[in-house]
Amino acid sequence: MGKWFKRLVIAGVVLIVLLLGAIILIPILFKDKIEALVKEQVNANIHATVEWGEWDITLLKSFPDLTLDIANVRVCNKAPFEGICLADIGALTTTIDIKSLFGDKIDIKRIGLTRPKIHAAVLEDGRANWDIAMPDTAPAPESADTASKFNIGLREYWIEDGHVIYDDASLAMRMDLAGLDHKGTGDFTQDLFTLSTTTQADTVDVTFDGIRYLKRAVADIKADLDMDMANMKFTFKENEATINQLSLGFNGWLAMPADDIDMDITWDLKKNDLGALLSLVPAEFATDLKGVDMSGQVAFNGYVKGTYNDNTMPGFGLNIAVDKGRFKYPDLPESVENITVKASIVSPQGNDMDGMVIDMPLFAMTLARNPVEARLHLERPLSDPRVDMAAKAKVDLASLKSVVPMEKGDELNGKLDIDVKVKGAVSDIEAQRFEKFTAEGKMLLTGMVYRSDSLPWPVGIATLDLALNPRYLALNAFNGTLGKSDVQASGRFDNYLIWWLKDSTLAGTFDLKSKRFDLNELMGPEEPATTTPAAGDTSAMALIEVPGNINFRMDAAIGEVLYDDLTLSALQGAVHVHDQRVDLNKLVFGLFEGRVGMDGSYSTQDKAHPLAELRYDIRDMDIEKTVQYIETVQKMVPIAKTCKGKYSTTLSMRTELDQAMSPIVSSLTGEGTLHTKNVRVDGFQPLVDLAKALKVKGIENTTLPSVDFSYEFRDGKMITKPFDVKIDRIQANVGGSTAFADQAIDYTMKAKVPTDMFGAQANQLVSGWLGQANQAIGSNFQMPKDIDVTASITGTINKPVIKPVFAGGKGNLTQTVVAEVKEELNQQIDKAKEEAIARAREEAAKLLTEAQKQADNLKATARREAASVKAQGYKAADDELAKVTNPLAKLAAKAVADAAKKEADKQEQKAVAEADKRADAIVEGARKQGDALIAKAEASNTTIK
Repeated sequence: MGKWFKRLVIAGVVLIVLLLGAIILIPILFKDKIEALVKEQVNANIHATVEWGEWDITLLKSFPDLTLDIANVRVCNKAPFEGICLADIGALTTTIDIKSLFGDKIDIKRIGLTRPKIHAAVLEDGRANWDIAMPDTAPAPESADTASKFNIGLREYWIEDGHVIYDDASLAMRMDLAGLDHKGTGDFTQDLFTLSTTTQADTVDVTFDGIRYLKRAVADIKADLDMDMANMKFTFKENEATINQLSLGFNGWLAMPADDIDMDITWDLKKNDLGALLSLVPAEFATDLKGVDMSGQVAFNGYVKGTYNDNTMPGFGLNIAVDKGRFKYPDLPESVENITVKASIVSPQGNDMDGMVIDMPLFAMTLARNPVEARLHLERPLSDPRVDMAAKAKVDLASLKSVVPMEKGDELNGKLDIDVKVKGAVSDIEAQRFEKFTAEGKMLLTGMVYRSDSLPWPVGIATLDLALNPRYLALNAFNGTLGKSDVQASGRFDNYLIWWLKDSTLAGTFDLKSKRFDLNELMGPEEPATTTPAAGDTSAMALIEVPGNINFRMDAAIGEVLYDDLTLSALQGAVHVHDQRVDLNKLVFGLFEGRVGMDGSYSTQDKAHPLAELRYDIRDMDIEKTVQYIETVQKMVPIAKTCKGKYSTTLSMRTELDQAMSPIVSSLTGEGTLHTKNVRVDGFQPLVDLAKALKVKGIENTTLPSVDFSYEFRDGKMITKPFDVKIDRIQANVGGSTAFADQAIDYTMKAKVPTDMFGAQANQLVSGWLGQANQAIGSNFQMPKDIDVTASITGTINKPVIKPVFAGGKGNLTQTVVAEVKEELNQQIDKAKEEAIARAREEAAKLLTEAQKQADNLKATARREAASVKAQGYKAADDELAKVTNPLAKLAAKAVADAAKKEADKQEQKAVAEADKRADAIVEGARKQGDALIAKAEASNTTIK
């Protein structure tokens, strides 16, 4: 028994040693396999990418406890949160009670994060980047008995040098905490315990709905909480939250029994003085408060009570009061006295924000002996805002320097007089029941001048006169200067009350005049570049977003506008700003010795794809100055860089803009026409290379007497429709395209080049053929005046590739001139031959016609004479028969007479036949003579080969 027990003890010791050895050695021996398996499982079960660097498990740091160290832990989101890492932790350290690994509860003694950056983000649709767990497709357990009893306990946690960002687009809220140190201690293994926490943040920034409430504030929070883990209820004990010098204390509780969050929390100031409240001034102005003598009583408290869930917000309230407030800077003679504030914001039902009431019955102070008073009461802020407010102040602006420190070199003068009252419901304004709404008073600023070393130019307002009424806010007069630029304006703001109370669109109409507006002075000199900007760098200019909540119409008349090296003269036109776009209507101005008319629009309705649509009518503008000052022209019309003269153009264009407000040329579409007259072109590379290719002189530097063509922008190119142009003595037709991105060109030129431009060689080549042709057909052929040339012009503007094709052939210039002359001579020979054949046919026709005429006359004469002879023979036979009276003799005489008549008929027929034969011979002779002429003309063959 003893031996068995001894052996059992020994075996137990050995087993424990082996287990401890395994715990130590297994992570070391199988570290890579374990890490790969864990990464695979983690990434397979979440919608994110998880990575970490070196890690280690050891007993040496906190024996007998187990310590796990992991470096560079990153949890980076996938779509739709690309580019965001939910967590980027420099180092994670945790210490675990090794004995708890063998039970149903892991006891984590401490866990800490070093240099963690936590970026929590929520989209406008409510999706959060921390919701990364894959949906659980496993069937739910049939009974609660199957639930695991495994859980985790925690005693201490900490964060060192953390950076936490909470960016919630659904609430238009962003909170940024940097230099965050936090520590919490408490026994999370118990149902009831006290959690003690300390928190410090070097900088706290909070922005809500576009307003920055905290900027670089310092936070220090100490809080003890009673933790009821069974009921998930947490109650404030001793606590103090300090932001800058403002210290708050909290009472109450917060509970999360299920999905809802219930709360009943109140808070109040720990230190009731004016200095604590003013400490919320942003950090960049905090130095101004050092040494300031401040006094006065302050009340600042509030509450949050109710339930928070997807459909409900808790009610809340805020009260602020200042009594006998005063502050004075030590080096200034005057002070701000009698600061009195009474204000509250109450919303009993948080989810019914229309029930919120803002009440400030009194706000008053004496500012360097200048009284300022105001009050405000606002109800029904969402459905039908009802306001009762008034403000009254008379301030000598020059006196402010005696109460508020101003920077060295700053100067402020002028007088401000405000006396306004507004009372009524927005519904009355919307229904135009203006008699039920009170809006009256004035705001007058006169003689204001502000100079500062921080501004390169002074601001002056000689007069700003505003008057209120229920219908509109009248700008009776504005007369001011910005540096050397003068501005005079008048007009009105319509529906300003609805815009102010309901955040609707502010409408207005204005007239603006100026003698001189110097944008160069107002924008200041460009800072010299210290580095070469990267491709796509937009730091020099950012997208100008057009507001969506204004609807302003303005008629402008400015004598002179200076921008960069441009001077726009006599500018007039109308501008309409509305719906996140700017419309230009009938804008005209002088520029580069010409006149520009412009209409169009600029839209940022789609901020990712801003759009410009413009229509120009430019008359008699100088080409050199246009190219010098407008870079876009160099890209679109490269030939302009080598031109001198004037041009006119009409252009309609539409293009998307990038975030630096430059055209995206691939999206550019449009069309227009261009007209020039007597433009000098010197050294345009395609013309230089064309002259070399054609071996002609005089076109590389030439004057174009007149050019008219149409063009369009499409597919990242300027496409020029074929047009006629005279280049020196060459009559040409040109058309093609230029690509904006790489300046690639693709043009075709069809031209008639005078032969003498090719030099004396052309005449020498063909003199023999000319003599041969002239001798052959008896003509005086000359050298052809022109040679047809078709040239393809490709490559780029700076390196064009010219491929001329002469007369539609494929040979070189010499071969082409020979072929051209041959073709011309043969054409002229063929023409002469055809003319000779035509003349022969005409002559043959004349001969035949004349012969036919002679034949017809001969036949007619023969027939007339034969008929006469026949008639005489008949008469003679009848006369002889008439002489015979004896009947028997008469019979014999009649037979003689009949025989005589038959002879007369024969003689007539013989005479006609002989005449017809002679006539036909005449015609046939003429026909043969004509055929011989035609055959002779057709037989000529002097083709040059």
